[in-house]
Amino acid sequence: MSAFVNPFRRALSGFALAIGLVLSVPDAARADGEFLQFDLSETASDAVFAVSRDRFSFNGNYSEYESGSATTFSVSYAFPIDGIGTFRVGPSVSRSVDDDDGTSSELGARVVFERWMPTSFGSLFVLAEYSTIDNNYFGLVQTGFGTSGFSAEFSVGGSEKYDATTLAVSKRIGDGPVYLRGGYKFVAQEAFIGFALNTF
Repeated sequence: MSAFVNPFRRALSGFALAIGLVLSVPDAARADGEFLQFDLSETASDAVFAVSRDRFSFNGNYSEYESGSATTFSVSYAFPIDGIGTFRVGPSVSRSVDDDDGTSSELGARVVFERWMPTSFGSLFVLAEYSTIDNNYFGLVQTGFGTSGFSAEFSVGGSEKYDATTLAVSKRIGDGPVYLRGGYKFVAQEAFIGFALNTF
């Protein structure tokens, strides 16, 4: 049981700290948006945050799994292209703790493409990113279903150290920016639950 609870407590503490930092920023400075997400499964926990200010974006994630943990932070600058989407480019740094290989840190570069568009049923969001650190890649397609508060997403990711394919469903709580979410990790073959805060 402790193997399940301890990652939850540590990741949740980091997630709460990120929320506190974001909410401490004055309203005028928070015009662009923030995204915070936490997922918990039987063998892993994941916390992600993104804060955008004008063309700058600050991103981070923390993952804890059975054999260790990984932390990544990046800063990027946006290059919007009308009718196509937005590209973001910038440096990233990671720190990994592995039970067998010890602790390692690495500096790299990260490029992201994203696009949001309205549809007849709600909205569609597409995200693709690549980092030179461990040849890390991630792709996401998310659909929003009008004013229902429901959304569904499918994502794939991987690197020299892991592979993941995930399906998730989210539901907004009331009219606020908080969502409950749940889904299934196909490679790990386990379900997860979580929540997110999205002010974009």
